Amino acid sequence: MRLGFACGWENPPQPTWSYTPWNLRAALASRVDLVDLGIHYPRPVQLGLKAACARRHRGQWVSMWRHSRPARRYGEVVLARAARARPVDAVLQIQDLAAFRGPPYLLYQDLSYDVLLERAGEPGGLTHFPSLSMDAVRRLRDRQLEIYARAAGVLAMSGWFADHLVKNSGVPADRVHVVHPGASALDSRVVGDAVGPAADAVRRRLDGPRRRLLFVGKDFHTKAGEVVVAAAGLLRRDLDPELTLTVVGPATWPLPGAVPSGVDFRGRLPVAAVARLYDEHDLFVLPSRFEGFGISFVEALAHGLPCVGRRAFAMPEIVVPGRNGDLVDTDDPADLAARIAALLADDALYERVAADADDVVRHYSWGRAADDVVIAAKTVLG
Repeated sequence: MRLGFACGWENPPQPTWSYTPWNLRAALASRVDLVDLGIHYPRPVQLGLKAACARRHRGQWVSMWRHSRPARRYGEVVLARAARARPVDAVLQIQDLAAFRGPPYLLYQDLSYDVLLERAGEPGGLTHFPSLSMDAVRRLRDRQLEIYARAAGVLAMSGWFADHLVKNSGVPADRVHVVHPGASALDSRVVGDAVGPAADAVRRRLDGPRRRLLFVGKDFHTKAGEVVVAAAGLLRRDLDPELTLTVVGPATWPLPGAVPSGVDFRGRLPVAAVARLYDEHDLFVLPSRFEGFGISFVEALAHGLPCVGRRAFAMPEIVVPGRNGDLVDTDDPADLAARIAALLADDALYERVAADADDVVRHYSWGRAADDVVIAAKTVLG
C-alpha cells in the first residue's frame, strides 16, 4: 500500500504535536510505502500569521495562527497540489487539514471543535485555544464537519472520542476507528522484552513510606493544579506533615503569593527529566478539567506510578478506580485529598500497578499504533 502522510509541520518538525506525527510517521515507514505530503510553512508566512493572530492571555502573548483562515487555506492548497503530484492509494491527515477530491483520506485526531463548543462554558473549556472567539470555533466546526463528511475514516485516539464523533458530530460509526497513540517518552524504555518501571522505584514504593505526589501540566489551571495544591496542603495538615508535591509544567509559579511549604516547583523540564520524576514519586495527581487523551497518565503507569484523574474525556479508559488509581468528579480539595490518602495506603494497588507496567509499555507503542492505522487504511481500501 502506498500511503500519503500529511501533517502541518513545525520547524524543526520533530516536536510537532508533542512528537506524535514524527513518531507515527517513523513507525509507518517500516510497514507501508510512505509518501510525505507534508505542509511546511515558509518562515515569512509563519511569522506574518503569528503576528496577525497574536492576542494577550493571562499576561502573555499567544497566537492560534494555525486555526486562521489564511493558514487553513494555505494548507489546503499545498496538500491538494502534493496529492496530485505524488499519487497514493490513501492519505493519512494529522488533524483536519483539508477536504479534497482524489484518493480516500483518513484523519487522526484526539478532539473536535464540537467538543470545544460543548465545553466552552466550563472551567478549562477553551484554555487550550485562548485567542479563539466562539464565532471562530463555530466556523472551524462547520469546516471540520465538511471534512468529516468527505473522509473515508476518522481515527480517534480514544473510545470516548470515537463515541463523541458518532453521537455528536454525526460521523457514521463504520467510518470511525479507535487508534490509541504511542507514548513517545516510553520508546527508550523498550529493549527487547525488558520493559517496566525501575526496580528500585518499585521496592521503595512497596516498602514505604509513600508521601511524594507529582503534578505535570503546562496548562496549570486547565489541569486543576490549584485544586491539587490545596489538597496537598490539607494532607500535610491532617495526615502527614512530610508529604510533598512536585509541580512541573508552568514557566512561573501560577498562583498568587509564594510557593507553599511542601511544594517543590520545578517549572518547565525536558521529557527525559520528567521521566526520571515518575520513578522518584509515589502518586501522579492530575484531575484535568480538559484533556485530549492524557498520555501523561500512560507514562506514569508505565513507571509503576498509580494515578488520580477525572471522570471525563478519555481518562476513565486509562485510569481504572481500584485497579491503578482513582477518578474525581468535582474540584473539591477535600475529596481529592481523601482519595489520595486512600491510594497511598493501598499496598495491593501498588503491587498491581507495578505488575501491569510491562503491558502498558507494550500497548502504548508507536509500532502498535502504526499497525492499527494500516488495518484501518486497508479497511477503507477494501
